[in-house]
Amino acid sequence: MKQIFLAILMIATLGVTAKNITKTILVKGECGECKEKIEAALDMPGVSFAEWNEETKMLTIRFNDKKITEDDIHNTISNLGYATDRLEANKASQAKLSKCCQPKEVKKACDDKKSCCSGTKKQ
Repeated sequence: MKQIFLAILMIATLGVTAKNITKTILVKGECGECKEKIEAALDMPGVSFAEWNEETKMLTIRFNDKKITEDDIHNTISNLGYATDRLEANKASQAKLSKCCQPKEVKKACDDKKSCCSGTKKQ
């Protein structure tokens, strides 16, 4: 009887074990300011690593799937104002982003150096 109980307990424990998952997600940001906002927003319980690449637009994230889901990550990014490969940006949050952080289809090119968060014109 002890052996059966122990076997059941071991099997149940295997199903509850958390996994650290590493994913890459397309996040449609534009600049260094976007990078800071995206990475800061993902500094949350369950996320052990988050780095967004400005050139490739790819977020590499490592998270504990028992504490946070991939859907939670996409929702966090969307609510910040950025679209992902799975979810559109929250329009109200997107409208509050700096001009240079606006998606190309939404913004007009920075025509004033002072209005760009990087201090240089976008090409």
